[in-house]
Amino acid sequence: MARIYLDARNITDQPAGVARYAQALIAQLVRLAPQHQFVTLRHQSNQRPIIDDQPNLTELPVECPIDGVQNFVFGHRTLEAAIARGNKPDLYHCLFHLLPLKTRRVLGDIPVLTTLHDFVWIDHPDTSQPTFVKARAIEAFARVALPHALRTSDKVIAISEPTRRRARSFIEDHKMVTISHGVDEAFFEPPRRPTGDFEELNDPERPCIVAIGNAKEYKNFPLLIDAFEELVAEGVSARLVLVGDCEDLALKIAHTQVSEWITLTETIDDQTLRRILGRARVFVFPSTVEGFGLPLLEAMAMGIPTVVADVEPMRSIADEAALFFSPDDRCGLAHLMRRIITDAHLSQTLVRRGRLRPAQFRWDDTARRTLQLYDEMLRTSSTMRSVNSSIESEASNLKIG
Repeated sequence: MARIYLDARNITDQPAGVARYAQALIAQLVRLAPQHQFVTLRHQSNQRPIIDDQPNLTELPVECPIDGVQNFVFGHRTLEAAIARGNKPDLYHCLFHLLPLKTRRVLGDIPVLTTLHDFVWIDHPDTSQPTFVKARAIEAFARVALPHALRTSDKVIAISEPTRRRARSFIEDHKMVTISHGVDEAFFEPPRRPTGDFEELNDPERPCIVAIGNAKEYKNFPLLIDAFEELVAEGVSARLVLVGDCEDLALKIAHTQVSEWITLTETIDDQTLRRILGRARVFVFPSTVEGFGLPLLEAMAMGIPTVVADVEPMRSIADEAALFFSPDDRCGLAHLMRRIITDAHLSQTLVRRGRLRPAQFRWDDTARRTLQLYDEMLRTSSTMRSVNSSIESEASNLKIG
């Protein structure tokens, strides 16, 4: 049995895609490996249990967030306090790609594993931050903190091959393993009809186009809104549903001619998300930058024809199961949405192809491969400790002799 620390402070009160990764992975790890004791560090803003009544899971709420300067400079104190409460780990896995500056001082020779999601802060700071000043600040921070995390780690999980290729600028490839996200089994099941706030989505006269993201520039929602306005102007009756923190787009939407046909949902739980996706005739994933792109697989699993920006890693993930558009071509996007809505044969073809693709991405597979990596790292660590102990013993004998 091993004691494995899972640093899941990316699960906050406003969970994003990296939080969904942590929640899904932890639930599977705990279920598949009852022989291990898992200690999960959680940010105190979200203390809802990841999984109930599991004797091999302990959750420790902590104050320090994971994704900023505070963790980089002072996060070692959080690790020290957690170890004092939960005993020393045999392995530490950080589920977000930032490590405290003094991680090694606290953990010593304990194996360290980090999950690498993307390089957005380094490669695309201006499209991920609301102002020029914040973009420069996050870029400067990331250029120090992210390479530190990669080089400090004994192993790195890259969530996609494009992310792994980008990481070769900072670390050797042999330190990395590509383990992709999975699709929750619930997305393969028939959804319930939306009720209450979203009951208007049941209108058969206005097929729904759904997208998941937020108001950050790289999510590319402004282009989607423009394409939707063009679609309606061409006489196609439809409704656009933007799922996520998109309130900053309200002013842009208000100045369009189609504001009454655009619904903003804010952040919602997975059950509500599935109900909304269940009404979608088209799913659009217009993002220009992603580490993986899980929502497009979830939509495909539910049998929704999908349109995706033609960039990596989404191109590789969707493969032949989606239609692709240039991420700066609103006319091209409008054309593809219209084709799916008006061409039943094309729609059925995409549904059929789309249902097959997500079956290759399951969370239990993600967890099994992660557990295999744990076992490899634990064996290596045990062997190294034995070797070091033998060397120390021989050195001591030589000194005595």
